[in-house]
Amino acid sequence: MHIRRVRTEADALRRYSEMCWIPYHEELSETVDSHSLIDDLDRQEVVEFHLDLLDSPSNRLWVALDAGDDPPVSLSADDATVAGFVQTRLEPSPQYFDWPDRLHVSDIWVRKSYRGTGLADDLMARVRQQAREDGCAELTLDVATENERAMAYCEKRGFEVQGFGMRVPLQDVTLDVSASEPMTGAHSSVHLRRVRVEEDVMHRFVEECWFPFWRDLGAAVGEHHLSQDIDRNALVEELLEEYDVPDRRCWVALDDSEDATASLAETDAVFAGWLNAGLEPSDRFLDPPERLFIGNLYVGTTYRGSGLADHLVSRAMQYAREEGCGELSLGVEADNERAMAYYEKLGFEPHRQRMAVSLNAVET
Repeated sequence: MHIRRVRTEADALRRYSEMCWIPYHEELSETVDSHSLIDDLDRQEVVEFHLDLLDSPSNRLWVALDAGDDPPVSLSADDATVAGFVQTRLEPSPQYFDWPDRLHVSDIWVRKSYRGTGLADDLMARVRQQAREDGCAELTLDVATENERAMAYCEKRGFEVQGFGMRVPLQDVTLDVSASEPMTGAHSSVHLRRVRVEEDVMHRFVEECWFPFWRDLGAAVGEHHLSQDIDRNALVEELLEEYDVPDRRCWVALDDSEDATASLAETDAVFAGWLNAGLEPSDRFLDPPERLFIGNLYVGTTYRGSGLADHLVSRAMQYAREEGCGELSLGVEADNERAMAYYEKLGFEPHRQRMAVSLNAVET
């Protein structure tokens, strides 16, 4: 067996697509509905997609070729059986967080006739080699909750669940409020405002929304996420760029405001919570429903139990309907029990697990 890196050559990627990528999705779709390929799949477009993907130094793709004792001349030649593949993506630590650099295993697949031969371990050994060369401390991957065989393999190699991807059809969300309804009771003065992409607004948003969210999340999961020394101005510039796109929205909840029309940079209101959401990027070769991804949801400590979270989610649902989305999706840390309980109450269900293992702890 020979493990070869796939080059950015059309002929090689055409054979990879036919012998690996398409069979992988066809087999996985028998267990995981979201991997069903579209009916009018354009093979040439698949090749061009992979040419663009592998043109980035962060992405790597290897295939296992069975050609007996003689190394195959090239992947594009028909002198070897393509037995499996693994694809990786380098994920450097974000600038403002203290996470380690990670190597993400995007996909790994072994043809049925080669399972039980140790080929999956050989492919993972190549992944570990790349991780060491790139200075990564962890390996990560995502696995569908229906894919029990893959989860068992990952757990055997030392991977542990880090977080969950959850989703719910809009019609199944169990909310009794509407975004247009005012808050009631002691917090009846709370109202929602959209965050504009303006520098002075973003500075205040960072201090009163972004930082409290990440500090609270760190306390909830028992670990510190933020770096010790953060350049506020650089952070604001980065968030301005991230939010300045047509398919992303962010709302804050304001309380006790004397002037409901005042700029968010100047208002005397309390920032009680916030939510951001955007259209989930879709794989043009698969056929899932349109989804709205809830990126962050935060409610200040004194406002928990007031119904504010429901109002924020309701506003996201309104946005989802306006954009023609049929589902909501989000990610949640496995140790964030309060958030997990809330999302499950709304009707969200896990559909994938994000798993990770320290490079030094990988079982072979």
